[in-house]
Amino acid sequence: MDDNMRAKTLVLFLTAGMSLDAWHKGGMLTREIAIYNELARHLNKVYLLSYGDETELQYKELLADNIEIMFDKNSIGTLMYSFLAPFIHRRALKGADFFKTNQMVGSWTAVIAKIMFKKKLIVRQGFPWLLTLQEKKERKVKILIASLIEPIAYKVADKIVVTSRHTREYVIEKYGLNPERAVIIPNYVDTDVFKPSETTGKEKNRIIFIGRLDMEKNLVNLIDAVKTLDAELVLIGEGPYEDILKTKVESERIDNVSFQGVIPNERLPLELNRSEIFVIVSIYEGNPKTLLEAMACGLPVIGTDVRGIKEVINHKKNGYLCDTSAESMKEAITDVLENDELRERMGRCARKTIVEHYSVKSLAAKELSLLAAL
Repeated sequence: MDDNMRAKTLVLFLTAGMSLDAWHKGGMLTREIAIYNELARHLNKVYLLSYGDETELQYKELLADNIEIMFDKNSIGTLMYSFLAPFIHRRALKGADFFKTNQMVGSWTAVIAKIMFKKKLIVRQGFPWLLTLQEKKERKVKILIASLIEPIAYKVADKIVVTSRHTREYVIEKYGLNPERAVIIPNYVDTDVFKPSETTGKEKNRIIFIGRLDMEKNLVNLIDAVKTLDAELVLIGEGPYEDILKTKVESERIDNVSFQGVIPNERLPLELNRSEIFVIVSIYEGNPKTLLEAMACGLPVIGTDVRGIKEVINHKKNGYLCDTSAESMKEAITDVLENDELRERMGRCARKTIVEHYSVKSLAAKELSLLAAL
């Protein structure tokens, strides 16, 4: 990497309302900060602009020495802080070289800062915000806000980072972007943490799902797919569909589905290595981190043949693709559970895929190259 980068400073603008504490409570703090700890090794300084309060400082020991947390000292609230943060933290922002957003929600804070301080801006987006709201049939006012913010953020940005080929094609076509401005940098995995375990024994026919319990995850169909199988489905996570799913399990007296709630990211390798299969059966995805982490553990994975997932899984090579119906899922799960050789081969290839294309170090190198080019 160019030695000039060692004099540069990056500011990450967290998603509006998000904080290190919220990441911690959601069990994903170590996952989210991993790449910034890696980037900090090659930069002079990294600032994390958070929506938390002074309690954010309790997480400083988990960060590299040259990462500094900027937070809402006066607890003025998410909306007000999102507009005033560029003024509150103007000294640090003025001295930085690069601004980067973590998601589109809250990107206006970085846009304001760019206009004020004339720094290079990278707008990052996983699954498109506007498209997500439309898919979920959210309120019209939310859709209107997203339809106003997205084009402004893209217009002002010097580079746009997306996590999948589908998202890149979508934003280029929808907003008429120069293709050179949109770059794919997928989500990353710490392959030193998420790896196969030689000491953790597999629990026969244990199937695991990790993620947000929401409509697009298609978990009603997944439960229908496994309820008559000689297998155990473990659901890790929480979300707005949790009560619906628990009611279904209780009312139908399904005894092979359990809910584990949120588990810290650092404990997930153990849960994955205890399992024989990981499943992700969404009706749409961006670049799902839990899928990548399961593959890094050498776990055979089953995913639906939808955008985002099919960009990662090569059918019967490093994973198994199925349709979104309960019948197709059941057939896929049965096929994989009954075929030891297939499971072993897919798990081995899954690990190889992640090490070669999704490791923290390789993707941090891509981020640094992007910054250097700017």
